[in-house]
Amino acid sequence: MILESYFEFLSPIDIRLKGTRIGIEHVLYPYVYLSETPEVIVAKFSNVTLEQVYATILYYLHDSETVGKYVAEWIE
Repeated sequence: MILESYFEFLSPIDIRLKGTRIGIEHVLYPYVYLSETPEVIVAKFSNVTLEQVYATILYYLHDSETVGKYVAEWIE
């Protein structure tokens, strides 16, 4: 499966987990900045799977410069 198939790219500043209204920043912020585990993150959302959380983390690790900038801009 292609990694990008887990996401909906609504705009350059709005990337969401496919089939949800959850932006990738809501997964990546707790993972990157709060050091939360994927299991803790998935427990926060009723409609997000552990697979989606891991896919989001992998997407970040694959292109941490671009995705990290996306999250940093969201924080600002």
